[in-house]
Amino acid sequence: MDTTLAKRYARALLTLGESDGQYSKYGEELSSFAGAFSQCPLAAQVLDSPVYTYELRSKILDSILAEAQLSPIVANFVHLLADRNRLGIISGIAESYGKLVDEKEGILRGVVTTPFDELSDSQFSAIREALGTFTGAKVILAYQKDPSLIGGVVARVGDLVLDGSLKTQLKKLNDSFS
Repeated sequence: MDTTLAKRYARALLTLGESDGQYSKYGEELSSFAGAFSQCPLAAQVLDSPVYTYELRSKILDSILAEAQLSPIVANFVHLLADRNRLGIISGIAESYGKLVDEKEGILRGVVTTPFDELSDSQFSAIREALGTFTGAKVILAYQKDPSLIGGVVARVGDLVLDGSLKTQLKKLNDSFS
């Protein structure tokens, strides 16, 4: 996938969304449509195939968009992508769009990894708040389980990695004896 091209299209749609204040809605619609589109490879094949006439492909896309109930801006954006044979990168565009919105709103996304099934809500909130204070941004975290950590927590937000796992501490201890 051409990430540069995906970023350009995402930036263009974001500019439209900023001008009318609907950028969050457009992002949700684009992400939803991209997810549904990726689940239907037959539609992607038909809409990208030169075997079918432009008029037929356009009618098929119109019926898909009517069913999706997208706002006119996002529907026109999807039509533009189809006209330029760019529907194949719509997932990349949606991903780039999400990153641009996060950047605009000062949001950093990260992952907390523990060897446990889950952290308590208070532990998870404390980690999120500490990372938010440290980074100066609003932090949204996902959870991941990794039994190989043995104990402790690893938090990744952007380029920042805070590793308080028992596995890492044991490795450092072992390295100090070497």
